[in-house]
Amino acid sequence: MGNETTPFKRQWAKWRFIGLAIIALAIFVKFFVLKDEEEETLAPIVEVDISKVAFKSEKEVEAVLGKGKLDSYWRDANAGCDKCPKVIYRDGKIEIIYINEIADRITINNLSEYAFKNHVVLGLLDLKRDIDPSFENDEVKRWDNYEKYTQIAAFAKKDKIEYILIKSKSK
Repeated sequence: MGNETTPFKRQWAKWRFIGLAIIALAIFVKFFVLKDEEEETLAPIVEVDISKVAFKSEKEVEAVLGKGKLDSYWRDANAGCDKCPKVIYRDGKIEIIYINEIADRITINNLSEYAFKNHVVLGLLDLKRDIDPSFENDEVKRWDNYEKYTQIAAFAKKDKIEYILIKSKSK
């Protein structure tokens, strides 16, 4: 009778080992092979590496974005701007207002293909994606004093980004 239970115990131990191996494999696949939903929705490209544009002169910006076209002059007493040039780049995709001769107010338009999520907004600018906004609702996400920038604001329509406004130095 003792001999009959030994093979059963041995088989049970073998099956238990196989079960643990399958569970370990499943855990490995979940954490290291399958992509997280959030990772899947990261911005596929950086629209503007903001660090190469913000606070730069018109010539420096032109080296990054290509030739711009003077659109108009902008006026804002709060920003100390009487006749600041507003220059359009990449067929209207990017608008920059130069205040005190630096790229200060940067607007990135036509972003409706992207989801209105924090990590996507910051990813489009090539910024760290894990910082929560200072303010958010269904139509606006705003980061105040994000790194060296005064403000970054994203505006949405129907859960898609409409445009992003970056204020480098001005309020």
